[in-house]
Amino acid sequence: MDNRYDVIIIGAGPAGLECAKQLDHTNLSVLIIEKNEIIGPKLCAGGLSALMNYFYIPEDKTRSFSKRIIAINNKYYNETLPSAVRTITRFDLGQYQLQQIKDSETITVLTNTLITKIDENKISTSDNEEYYFKHLVGADGANSIVRKHLGLKSGHNIGLYFDIPVVTNDFIMHFYPKQLKAGYVWVFPHQHYTNIGVCFNPKAVKAKVAKEILETYLSNNGYRISDAVMQRSSINYVYRGCFFRNMYLVGDAAGLALKGTGEGISLAIISGKEIAKKILNPDYKAHELNTFLRIKRKQERLLVIFELFPFLQSFFFKAYLYTIKYYNLVKNKFGIIPLHTKF
Repeated sequence: MDNRYDVIIIGAGPAGLECAKQLDHTNLSVLIIEKNEIIGPKLCAGGLSALMNYFYIPEDKTRSFSKRIIAINNKYYNETLPSAVRTITRFDLGQYQLQQIKDSETITVLTNTLITKIDENKISTSDNEEYYFKHLVGADGANSIVRKHLGLKSGHNIGLYFDIPVVTNDFIMHFYPKQLKAGYVWVFPHQHYTNIGVCFNPKAVKAKVAKEILETYLSNNGYRISDAVMQRSSINYVYRGCFFRNMYLVGDAAGLALKGTGEGISLAIISGKEIAKKILNPDYKAHELNTFLRIKRKQERLLVIFELFPFLQSFFFKAYLYTIKYYNLVKNKFGIIPLHTKF
C-alpha cells in the first residue's frame, strides 16, 4: 500500500530533518509530515552553540562570534570562546536541511498536513488520510501531539522577543538575578536584523515583569520597537525519555531544550541523528545524546538553586568567569567549554 512506511516523522524542524537525513540511503522508507506549507520558519532566536561543531552549515547562512558578552546586573564581561557561537534564521536552516534530502528516493515530504489521531501503528490526518508505520518519530515541537499521545507532561519556559531591523555586532547575554531569577535577556545579531528577547520561567517570574524588563532594555539602548511585533514562544524543557517501543521523541518534543538558555536547535539535531541510529540498530546506546543529557541535568540542578536563591547566581557567574581566566577546571562540566576569558 502507498500509505505504508517504515518510518513516519511528524515535524520537519531541525530534529525531524536530521533524522530523515540519517535514514537516507538505507532500505527504509520515510515519510515526513509537516503542518506548515513552508518548511523552516518558526518562532526562534536562532542561536547555535558549540554543540553544533559536528554539523556543517555554510558560512554564508550564519553569523559567527568568537566572543560573547556576559552582563550581570549591567556589569559587562567579555568572554573569548574556544568554539564560535553562531546565529541563523530558522528558514535558512530548514531550507538547507531540506536541500540535503530533496533528491532522496526513499524520503517523502508531505506539507500543509495536520495529524488528528495517533494509533499503535497508524496516524490519521485532517484530510481523512491514514498512514501506517513501523516506527513513529515525534519531532513536532514543544506542543507535540506524539508526546501528548504518550501521556507525558511538559514544562515550559517562555521566550518573548523582537526582530529589530538593525544589524549589530555583539552577541550578548544579560542576567538580572533579582528580577528574572534564572532567566536572561539576549541579543543575537543576524545577517539582516538583530533578535533581542527575554527567556524566563513563568512559575518564577510573571510575564508582565519579563516584558517590562525587555522593553526597558530596548528603550535604554536606543532600539525602536514601535513598528516591531513582539513574538512569544514556548520552550519545553521537561525530558521524560526518547524511546517508547516503536515511538520516539526528539528535540523540543522530547523536552531536550536547555532550561537555562532555551537553546534547542543543537540538541534537536543531535537527538534526530541519535534516534535514526537507534532505529537502524536497536542495540545502539545513543552515547552522544546521553552525554548531553548529563550536561542538561547538571545545568538544571544549578537553575533550581538560582531560582530559590537568586543572589547566588551573581556569585556563581563571577566565580566562574574569574576561575576560567586562570584555569580550565570547568571544561565540559556544565556544558560550558571556555578556555580563556579576557576582561
